[in-house]
Amino acid sequence: METNRKNKIKIKGELRARKLAAIRSRLLPYTDSDLTLDLSEITEFDTSSLQFLLSIQKDLESKGNNMIVISPSEPVERIVRFYNKEFLLGSYSQTRTEE
Repeated sequence: METNRKNKIKIKGELRARKLAAIRSRLLPYTDSDLTLDLSEITEFDTSSLQFLLSIQKDLESKGNNMIVISPSEPVERIVRFYNKEFLLGSYSQTRTEE
């Protein structure tokens, strides 16, 4: 997981159940403002990963903040679309359409 200024975080590799607790604890300090997640290098993504993203989004929204997903990898897009949760990719879809 890489972080840079303005709460943009890039998560790499597997985003699976066994890693979610550790990733969540590393994201918590960044939930006091909008959070941008770059998921371009996610190699494995499953239902628990989707639930994780929805949970992070809910935490942020409860504080009046937003989560923006940028550059989702194919595994991320596949699961998100399968479960009809495209709103998670809303900002990405708009950017993709505008290009």
